[in-house]
Amino acid sequence: MFRVAVPKGDTALVRGPAEVHCLDTCRVFGAVFQHFAVPPHKQYPVEGPAVFELEGGSLILVKGSTTPQDWAQLLEGVVALVGPTDSGKSSLTTYLLNLHVARGKKVCVVDADVGQSDIGPPGFVAYSCTSAPVPHIAELEPFDAYYVGSVNLQGMEELLIAGVVRCLRKAMAQYPHLVIINTPGWTTGRGVQLLRALADAVEPEVINIGEKVLPGLAVSKPPHIYPRGPQERKELRNYAFKRHIKPVAKVQIEPDIVANCRWDGSLNCPWGRYTPADVKEPEKRGRDYLVPPHFLRHLLAALYRGGRLAGYAIVERLEPKIVMYSTTHEFDEVRIGKIRLDPQTLEELEPLP
Repeated sequence: MFRVAVPKGDTALVRGPAEVHCLDTCRVFGAVFQHFAVPPHKQYPVEGPAVFELEGGSLILVKGSTTPQDWAQLLEGVVALVGPTDSGKSSLTTYLLNLHVARGKKVCVVDADVGQSDIGPPGFVAYSCTSAPVPHIAELEPFDAYYVGSVNLQGMEELLIAGVVRCLRKAMAQYPHLVIINTPGWTTGRGVQLLRALADAVEPEVINIGEKVLPGLAVSKPPHIYPRGPQERKELRNYAFKRHIKPVAKVQIEPDIVANCRWDGSLNCPWGRYTPADVKEPEKRGRDYLVPPHFLRHLLAALYRGGRLAGYAIVERLEPKIVMYSTTHEFDEVRIGKIRLDPQTLEELEPLP
């Protein structure tokens, strides 16, 4: 642990994993805190003047503010933030949340960036509401979530839109002043079509970060982005899986409570049919796949009770009975996805194609 003094007008960019203990208070994303943690492969700005003790992690000291002036937008209703991966969407979401709760407003966040989820595990559209500031939206606990089932949205676009519509409806029932939708960072090709369809479905005010992707307001991209490669993104997802998924029991379930897929010797889901076969790698045949038998083990599932997310499970096997490692016994519906996790380490395995 060492002490850092940030002069007035400068900013310390703290990279995790780190613990920050402020001698008085530190201003982060527009709000003040005495203590906060920075997760691995995340970067939080501490604005000067500030003095703090840093445990772990690393930092970069830069001149001036790293928060663009045009981020200070007073908003209401439903807003969608649009921008490519690593454009600062989650940072802007956090800043806008803190800006409005400081004015006594209630803010909800719908996190639809399923590949790099901050609220809930990857593969889910999740929402949360608060009237208190946060160092980052990753601190928010999900009120509810819709399981899309994959971190890759190709072929799953309709489920992403369904998840946003469902979470937005539930968020609006909390009577917030502002709902911020953090959209996926897929802003090329079919991704633009998805974002346009999403905007048509929920009719938000659009704020683009950097280059305009959709019609609407455009604000500046922050000057100091923490770039992450595929390995760092995978480690971030594994960090999120471990944070949210803590199996406590091995349970056996009846097939009829699996809502989205069925097992009949093959796993038949809306996005594809998977048949175990003597193949080394998955083989695609139209919407059907031949897969090595182990691909149908360790599938991440979402557990619902009364239509609300109740927990998570990892499906160990599908026959002769469905057996899974579950975080709860209290559920009446199971939804299976493409994501596969090692039940011991809770780290990603190769997903279903």
